[in-house]
Amino acid sequence: MHREGHVGFSLIVLAIIMHIFHCWDLKTATIALGFSTFPDIDLKMGIAHRKWTHSIAFAVLVGLVFGYVTKLFGLGFESGFWGAFGGTVLHIAGDLLTYQPFALLYPISKKKMALGLFRSDNVLANKFMLICGCIVFIYLYAKDFGILLTFPRNPFR
Repeated sequence: MHREGHVGFSLIVLAIIMHIFHCWDLKTATIALGFSTFPDIDLKMGIAHRKWTHSIAFAVLVGLVFGYVTKLFGLGFESGFWGAFGGTVLHIAGDLLTYQPFALLYPISKKKMALGLFRSDNVLANKFMLICGCIVFIYLYAKDFGILLTFPRNPFR
């Protein structure tokens, strides 16, 4: 999945979770969105793609490091940890939807997994995910805060 697909997928999942639990923590959600593309840093670093950076162990490490950083800046450990951990896990979950398998539990297990729903470079799937993510997030946010636009059913009756 490409950047826009990861952001869209993350928006969908975050909006649904925050809607279900009636907890719109936009600080943590913003951090999660920022980290939803972070595991692809392996492409820029020239290391094996979808190996170290696409595992739960990496997500925990990223969460712990960023939680510590946010604590140092007075923003609290929890928001930093859950945002970075959550964003990294959302990235991994999005990549599970694609054809290319990877070891989710690396280095504990080298068993590779993939659901194979679409190719990661599928432009239509990535754009669709982004558009759906924006719509779902805006709709659920507006619904929960009572700011949906309502129109009269038939103003001429």
